[in-house]
Amino acid sequence: MISGLLYIGATLTLLVAVGKNDISVLQGIVQAVSHMAGKVGVAWIITPFAVMLSISIAGIGSAWMGGSARIPFVAGLDSYMPAWLGKVHPKYRTPAAALIVQAVVSLVLIVINFYASGGVQETFQTMLSLAVVLQLVPFLYVFAALLKFAFGGDLAGARYGRGTLIVSGVCGFVTTALGIALAFFPAKQITSVWRYEAKMFGFTLFFLALAAFFFFVYGRLKDPQGAVIE
Repeated sequence: MISGLLYIGATLTLLVAVGKNDISVLQGIVQAVSHMAGKVGVAWIITPFAVMLSISIAGIGSAWMGGSARIPFVAGLDSYMPAWLGKVHPKYRTPAAALIVQAVVSLVLIVINFYASGGVQETFQTMLSLAVVLQLVPFLYVFAALLKFAFGGDLAGARYGRGTLIVSGVCGFVTTALGIALAFFPAKQITSVWRYEAKMFGFTLFFLALAAFFFFVYGRLKDPQGAVIE
């Protein structure tokens, strides 16, 4: 709840400071700080703020890359992806192979989107929307599984009742589905709607098909390693 309130408050502050028609998807925060700092006569604060924001973004990017790389790493351990993805660096004990694959895939996506979009703003918006869709898809499965358990599972001794589980599952599934649907509506930075929609549907279907292949086909051809991580 606190995170949600902070997001809403920060968004409203940006809109008050700059305005929805002038704000940039890439530089919105810096725009707002620069605009307001100029009005109150503290323009000197912009440079240290930009440095601090750059460090923050670097840390966030590192956390996202490291977290995302754990998915192919664990899939490699469970033999749903090639086993070498589940290897750790002998010295640093990090999933080095998965991190490299994550970096290469990210680079390929950036290059493809830059070539197809022809601009930083549109490329960033497309990749952001695609990330939202792909990250929300697993939650559809989670809430659908909750509903299946609520309707057909044995709830004897469960912490929550059937009604609570059904309401939670329905609310979660509907909210997630709406979030995915809204990501397919292009922002004002998008110049070509059909190209945006083609990339969104194309990349989404491609990654879902790739995930289905590794889970249903590749995973059945391999035996779990049973490795233990220290």
